[in-house]
Amino acid sequence: MRELNYSQSSRIKGFCALVFLLCFGNFKSQAQIETMYNLYRLNPQVLTPVQAGSKDTSEVHLMYRQQWLGIEGAPRTMYFNGNFKWKQKRGIGVNAMFDQAGPVKLTMVSGDFAYHTQLNENWDLSGGIRLGVGNVSLDFANLELTSPNDVLFAGSRSTGMMFNMGWGVRIARKNQGFFASVSMPRILKYDFGNLSGGYKDASYVYVMLGNKIEINEDLTLYPNAMARIATDVPLSWDAQLMANVKHKLDVGLTYRHQDSWGLRLGVQASKKTYIGYVYEMPTSEISKVSNQTHELGLRFFIFTKEQRERSPESQVRSPKG
Repeated sequence: MRELNYSQSSRIKGFCALVFLLCFGNFKSQAQIETMYNLYRLNPQVLTPVQAGSKDTSEVHLMYRQQWLGIEGAPRTMYFNGNFKWKQKRGIGVNAMFDQAGPVKLTMVSGDFAYHTQLNENWDLSGGIRLGVGNVSLDFANLELTSPNDVLFAGSRSTGMMFNMGWGVRIARKNQGFFASVSMPRILKYDFGNLSGGYKDASYVYVMLGNKIEINEDLTLYPNAMARIATDVPLSWDAQLMANVKHKLDVGLTYRHQDSWGLRLGVQASKKTYIGYVYEMPTSEISKVSNQTHELGLRFFIFTKEQRERSPESQVRSPKG
């Protein structure tokens, strides 16, 4: 739903036309409810439960994304999650997300549990599970239609609160920065029962690779790549390269295949606060009507008493997943 071309041949003004055609057109379509993110290296928990408890500090994240600015009904996403250390090898997490694209609204809350173990002196292995509930609804009340009496748009529709679950696995080279992860944050698919029409949901598998390359004491590079995989849906992939300067400033470039490129900035505003921002410019057909997407992330560190007594620089300097 986030990666398909903008269509002007519809009875709904603006982006709402595209959403309806994807979900309830008179043809069989395959679309995803999954939202798009760019700051997933800063906050991998949006895509995998394995992040919970993976660091010495606990964290709280707030993220907001406004996609395709200037298009009526364009996607916007708000995400909150907490990542808390629980004993030495365990972690728990909480997530809440609201996403809206035209008349389509997605609300989700979930909890994560992860376990982290050491394979040998060089490699760590982590696994996590996610349990939660979500709702997808269609609200046609505020749409401007050329045919107000069109029965296809009569009334609103909702999946109701549906149970869902997810999983994630990650292997990482100890103290070296390299990691590889596979996750499926949402296994079960959403549908509207006998009102689904031609709509068919898709659940995605996310594969991510990343590394840390220390050039010198003041410059560290963080390259990473991610692929999204689903049945009967074209492969989608991203590549990112970020430079951390003097443990304070992040500057990077992002590229989403056949979709967009972007610039990422980040700053360690205080010992407990990190601010990240991404500007994206579409390269697909959507660029004819919008040339910008904005994403903002706030990261708050929670230190234990023992950690507060030590220098927190090693705790907060790294934006890696």
